[in-house]
Amino acid sequence: MEPSQRLAHNLVAESKAYGYTLAIWGAGALLIHEFGTPDAFEIALYVGGALAAIAVLTAVAFGGVLTEREREGQGVAAASMVHILATGGNLVVSYALVVLVERVGLPEPVPFVLVGFQTTCLYNVFLLFEHAVVEVFE
Repeated sequence: MEPSQRLAHNLVAESKAYGYTLAIWGAGALLIHEFGTPDAFEIALYVGGALAAIAVLTAVAFGGVLTEREREGQGVAAASMVHILATGGNLVVSYALVVLVERVGLPEPVPFVLVGFQTTCLYNVFLLFEHAVVEVFE
């Protein structure tokens, strides 16, 4: 495989994971900036929020969390791999949520589970929107 083909293959394989990583890491960094270093319980809440979002999204997408489906091959448009909205938009929402929770004065563990859930959920919803936009322009 030529280097440019290998690079394209790598980018297709990595694109969703890197965008999600940037969104979830950035949201966590916003929480740390606003509330300080989390303790083990708050970290568990953040991760628990993310896991709950994956479970909810899986149940919606597959009709349950224990179902099986074959993966169908599909073409990937390069523009659909950038994830500007899924990552950048998500961090804007995370920041707004952190500020709102701070102003409302909710107890400190609350924003960790909320932002963990929101980041995972909205990242995937924003991905759907990005892919729909790319399909319109293809």
